[in-house]
Amino acid sequence: MKGPNIINHRREENALSDYICWVTSQNVNKTRKHTTKGWYFGVEWLDGTTSWVSLKDLKMDHPIELAEYCENSNLLNEAAIAWWAPHVIKKRANIIGKVKARSKKKSQKYGIAVPRSVKEALELDRVNQNTLWRDAIAKDMKNVRIAFDILEDGRNIEPGRTYLECYLIFDVKMDFTRKARFIANGSKTPDLLYATYAGVVSRESVRIAFTYVALHDLDVMAGDIQDAYLTAPISEKYWTISGPEFGSELEDCKVIIVRALFIRH
Repeated sequence: MKGPNIINHRREENALSDYICWVTSQNVNKTRKHTTKGWYFGVEWLDGTTSWVSLKDLKMDHPIELAEYCENSNLLNEAAIAWWAPHVIKKRANIIGKVKARSKKKSQKYGIAVPRSVKEALELDRVNQNTLWRDAIAKDMKNVRIAFDILEDGRNIEPGRTYLECYLIFDVKMDFTRKARFIANGSKTPDLLYATYAGVVSRESVRIAFTYVALHDLDVMAGDIQDAYLTAPISEKYWTISGPEFGSELEDCKVIIVRALFIRH
């Protein structure tokens, strides 16, 4: 959920100064006093209203947003902020770094080499003397073809459209089936005002459902809507350049995107 928008701050007269916020223990080690006295922050809430909130309350409910604001406003050396905000920022960076390290694309999965580009996928097929990756590419591009208006007749992109980088990503399923997915690079596009998240059912949920069915002697009926996202037209105006996955005849053509695509941030 999106946090509050911190827009202002004020320091009152009863806020401790830096030179009196230190405490000394018996072994003469100086440590900062944990104080939040005298600090208030102006907050714009999701409904558009604004109010002043004490540092103590805002730090407890929204520490990351508050620490980021303090960093951007050069407040990290203030007595009421220096004892906690740098730690929050450092911890946030460590968590993000670990998540990114885990999400980096692996070169192998289940002992099978996973390509990073169409050229590499076709080279793997050549080396392995099969067409597994080529077939996966052809399958996905056949399904996603409805999302594009390819300007192969010399038409130009009309003014107002924004270039959007698109490419294929590759994966290997549990049954060793090769998978290709055409996606848009969401890291280079502005955040949408309204975004839709398409979740995937977990294996645990499926097992629980099957256990419930077995206990109550029920019938199971399952179905899958293939590439359901492609039924949605887009309101944004984007275009891209077709890559080798479109085939040699359509490569390097200007392409207008007319249907929804998966976005990777």
